[in-house]
Order: sequence, then C-alpha cells, then structure tokens
Amino acid sequence: MLAAFATSCGNKTNEQSTSTARNALQLNTLPDTTLDIVWKKTTRKVILLPAHSLTCRGNILLLHGWNLSPSGWCEQTSLCDSLRNAGFNIIIPDMGKSLYATRSYPETMGTMAEQPLRSWLTDTVLVILSDSFQVFTKETKNFVVGLSTGARGAFAVGLDKADLFDGAVLLSGDYDQTRMSDDNIMTFFYGSYEEFPERWKGEDNLLKRAAEWKLPVYIGHAKQDPVVPCEQSELLYKALIKADNVKPESNFPSDFGHDYTYWESESANILNFIRSICDRELTSEK
Repeated sequence: MLAAFATSCGNKTNEQSTSTARNALQLNTLPDTTLDIVWKKTTRKVILLPAHSLTCRGNILLLHGWNLSPSGWCEQTSLCDSLRNAGFNIIIPDMGKSLYATRSYPETMGTMAEQPLRSWLTDTVLVILSDSFQVFTKETKNFVVGLSTGARGAFAVGLDKADLFDGAVLLSGDYDQTRMSDDNIMTFFYGSYEEFPERWKGEDNLLKRAAEWKLPVYIGHAKQDPVVPCEQSELLYKALIKADNVKPESNFPSDFGHDYTYWESESANILNFIRSICDRELTSEK
C-alpha cells in the first residue's frame, strides 16, 4: 500500500503519469508512516505524512533546524495541517544536528561528524522515496521548505537538485558562515576560521553560489532574530536579485525572533507561495 504514497501527486500531463494516477490508491486512506533509512552504521527516521485530501497536489520536503525536533514544525505551528489539507504530502527526515554539509573534516567534533551529510538526503533518501514509493519523482510537483539550519539545507538541496524541485521556502537561515566566524557550531564542524578559511569560504558557503540558483524562492527572516542575523537572508535576497535568474519573494518582519511564533506567522505565506506555483500553467517540463 505504501508504494502508492504519492503516485497521483501533482502529476504533469503525460501518458506515464496519467497511467500511474489511474492505478494509485486514494492518498487519504494511507497512514502516517515512519521509515528507518540507513546512515553509516545506524538508521535515521524519515516521517511520511500523506495529504488529507483525495486530490494530491505535490510533495514537501520539510527540513528542521539544528537539534530541533524533526516534527516540531508540525507540532508547534499550523503549517503541516494546512499543507496536508491543501493536498500536499509532507516528508520529514531526522537530520539531528546536521549542517547539511558536503563533507566532514578531521577537526569536526565527534557528535557532529555522526550527523547526516547533505548527500544522505540527495543520494539516499530522495532516491529511495522515488524508486520505492513514487515520492519526489520528476513527474510530481516538489518543494523543499526549511527553517533555521534547515533553510540552509533547503537552499543547498535546491542547488543540488534544481531539476527535481519546483520551488523553495527559506526561513531564518544562514548562508555565509564567514560573517559568523565566532559561531561555535560552525567552528565545531569546520574547525576555526583562522586556521581553515578555505572551508568557510568554499563549497559550503552557499551565498557564494547564489548565481547558480534557478528555482522560485520565498525568503523570510525576522529582523530581531537573536540567533541568526537577519542580514544572512537579506544578503541572499540581494545576491539573487543581482544574479537575475529568479525574482525571489521575501518578508523581513520587525516584530519577531527565532522561534515558532515567527515561523507560525509565515504559515499562510508559505501555503500561498506554494499554491501559486502549482496554479501556474505547465508550459514547460522540469
């Protein structure tokens, strides 16, 4: 039964997807499910939350922040219920204390070196979901949504898999660690900025890769954020405007912080942004 989890989800109009949709089970009959997917010598959980409607509009890869509960966004805001009621499947991988990095280093603290790298998402999780469950195929509408460090991950995944996703939402994220050179978490992972500046400026510095970005994107960040400076998102927004590949949407409110109160305030904006992409006529394939 799980193999039909998203087979009719947001399908593009073609013979293959029409045939698949015809054979799919009704998504609202499927249970919430948790998979155990191998990472190194252990497993990590991936939560599958099917849409609450007969008609499925797409799939959401929901990425949590550093050391936050994977399901916290669903439990402490209305976002997941709103998305599921609107016809979207939600997939939540347990990334633990991951920085969504390309690789770890000899200086990486042991507990952080144990966390999944971005390749676990792109080369293992997404592949298993596509091959075994028909989730995140190129025939479906797919979105990546992240908050805090998960927003960093969402931007990185969107860069790596631009042909798979139709849009991204980034809330309260950090993208240029060189502007936070005294950040303990970054230091524990990459080593000190003074000793290893090339790591801080290299392939995991996502702001430097802004010109590669191709997807519609919504960027949100509270100006009073005491954890991740709003400057991080403002700089990304400006870099995307300068690159002129996409027209990013943004919201930088002045009266919130780095918490679920702010992230809840963005729930309606996120749903409207994703709906607007789904409502556009499919004039070209991914």
